[in-house]
Amino acid sequence: MPTRPRKTSKPAAKAVSAPEGAPVAEPETAVVEHETTIAEPLKAIVEAVKAVAAETAEQVKTFDPAKALESVKALDSGKTKEIVAEVAKVQQAAKEAVTETVHALEGSFGAASKSLQAFSAKALEAYQANAVASVSYLQALSGVRSISEAIALQSEHARKQYENLSAQAKELTALAQQVASDAAGPFKDQIGKVFKPK
Repeated sequence: MPTRPRKTSKPAAKAVSAPEGAPVAEPETAVVEHETTIAEPLKAIVEAVKAVAAETAEQVKTFDPAKALESVKALDSGKTKEIVAEVAKVQQAAKEAVTETVHALEGSFGAASKSLQAFSAKALEAYQANAVASVSYLQALSGVRSISEAIALQSEHARKQYENLSAQAKELTALAQQVASDAAGPFKDQIGKVFKPK
């Protein structure tokens, strides 16, 4: 495709005189050269598109639907059985994991309830001991005859209550840790089984 000089609708610029002996480029020549450098890559792109279109047209002409269907059927029959088998394995593994998790949760709640009963019994025992100590302190305080005797009785009662409360707190803390351990034990074992690498 021959390139022609481009016509512009702008008025021609005023000529500026160049110094003597300097080469002067003609404006139309520069435009023609620029269009030629752009046209060459465009021609290459057009030729590449034509080649791809011709190749695609040839493939469409030689396409055989029966062969395509046979290849899909061959692929389908072998792979479908494998996929169905894998899905069945995954479903079975999921059912087993859910069943084991349910049993672990039941065991966890059972162990936790036994530990909670022991904790509650110990807390009730501590409450009763503190109530008895408070009542006996009030009875002893009612029989006091002097302020110095009341202060001595108060000091003795406070010391005993501090010792008793410290011992009770240690026992209840140990039982609370046992409750948490009993509750988490079966579930922790189940989590270990589920996430164990195979």
